[in-house]
Amino acid sequence: MKGRQVFSLMLVILLSCFGSAAVKLNFDKSFYTPGSDMRLSIEDLEKPLEYKLTVSKGTKVIFSEAGVTSGVIEIKAPEETGGYGVDLILGNDQTISRGFSVLNNWTESPRYGFLTDFFPERYDISKTMDYLAQFHINSLQYYDWMYDYGKLVYDEGEEYKDAWQRVRKISNTTLKELIKEGHKRNVASMAYVALYACNSELGKEHPEWLLYEKSGDNWKPVDFYKKILITNTLRDSEWTKFLLNECKKTIEFGFDGIHLDQYGYPKDYTSYMLKDGKYLPYKTSQGFLEFINLLKKETNRPVLFNYVNNWPNEIQDKAKTDAVYIEPWESCNTYEDIYKMIVEAKERSGGKPVILAAYIEGIKKNSILLADSVIAVSGDRRLEIGEIMRILSGPYFPGADAVDFKFLETLKSYYDFQVRYEDFLKGDFIEIPEGTLGEIFSTVPKKKKIWITLKESESGLMLNFVNLTSARSSLWRYKQRTPEELTNLEIILPKNMFPEDARFYFVTPDGQLVPQEIQVESLDDKIKLPLLYLKYWSAILVVPAT
Repeated sequence: MKGRQVFSLMLVILLSCFGSAAVKLNFDKSFYTPGSDMRLSIEDLEKPLEYKLTVSKGTKVIFSEAGVTSGVIEIKAPEETGGYGVDLILGNDQTISRGFSVLNNWTESPRYGFLTDFFPERYDISKTMDYLAQFHINSLQYYDWMYDYGKLVYDEGEEYKDAWQRVRKISNTTLKELIKEGHKRNVASMAYVALYACNSELGKEHPEWLLYEKSGDNWKPVDFYKKILITNTLRDSEWTKFLLNECKKTIEFGFDGIHLDQYGYPKDYTSYMLKDGKYLPYKTSQGFLEFINLLKKETNRPVLFNYVNNWPNEIQDKAKTDAVYIEPWESCNTYEDIYKMIVEAKERSGGKPVILAAYIEGIKKNSILLADSVIAVSGDRRLEIGEIMRILSGPYFPGADAVDFKFLETLKSYYDFQVRYEDFLKGDFIEIPEGTLGEIFSTVPKKKKIWITLKESESGLMLNFVNLTSARSSLWRYKQRTPEELTNLEIILPKNMFPEDARFYFVTPDGQLVPQEIQVESLDDKIKLPLLYLKYWSAILVVPAT
């Protein structure tokens, strides 16, 4: 039985790969609102073909239709929000499986990307937004788009150069066209804003805006790379009033919300504010919190804030952001650190989505897929997709690494898997008794082991397996080997962890997006489950029989 299951699985993987090589199924939106129109286009279809299309939620098919298509299929999105699968059979031998989201608003399940190129006469705007929609990117950080630190929108003409280097050309027309084309595909545009940085000239004109540090007997402004000065962002600061007004101009320009950045310093009570001629100790985290919440109140638009190195995470329960955005540095080095950081951020923030700007060089493809898997299983997602064929690899976004389309197709399957089964992935962790597992398994993610977790949601149970058996290191930035492909693994777990009438289905982003039912073996008070195949990440869905 197991041999036939493995053969069947490998055949499905081969056919799936063959089918996706021949044609591609594309979405016209990054996500769909309940009951809205869906336009599915089939790329590289050479002639009209008979088709059968099914839409599923979890393991259950909820819609199907058949017909003949010349390249476009139009259906209605489901009325219930959540993750869905779509499976298309063309002719007799080509199968394409994908996933999509139904949301009321992108903030319910952010899939965050980035843009860096805003030069005049950019010619690929529509193509870029179509590309992003295939990865379900529903929100974008416009990195370094502004005219200056402080004065954000350029209103003295059409073209200007970037605030940091004054080298990269930027066009207001290009910005507005990107925003407009994004809206056509349900992609929101977030304006990058450094919330406590102004240029030196402006700072010298307003010394009461700035933060200071003691230098001998003198006071000097706190700076960043000796280019921009750090400001006081408390509610009653004049800088706060100034920047809030500039952020409102940004919204009037056309942006959907604000992405606030910081630089990780100065820490609380290590700098001073100037008030009534006196230098007073300054609590940076309080300044961040007051600015974030005032911005949210006065704009009523989406707001994100960068917790650099997960600092100051103590404000995550009070900050009125729409997600928790973390840029991990030395405080988060291992796979276990990632897992704990996400779980704690979700708990602290009351269940908000977590986005990690976790930088990995594009050449480290195995490391990317393993980190993406650990992040997804932990409960959320990573910022990595942006400009066409670019992977975010460091804190200066225009330096994103180029990658090949073959790898991007692999990543797309992972994004499809995450949206298709996002209702399961949003579940709560259930503890697995260590004593029931074999030596190859671990309930924490670490090298030389298969990380196993169990999550419970309204959709059912999800057993996740991430293959770290070939990992050289537990450090997620490390260049990892290609995992050994494992088959015919068995897991023995207590029977009381599962419903009595449960059915079990195998799925993986590595070639099996369609649920494949598997048979389990009862052993007194335990159940033996077959894990048919594991490369990077596989899962078993457990749902009631009815």
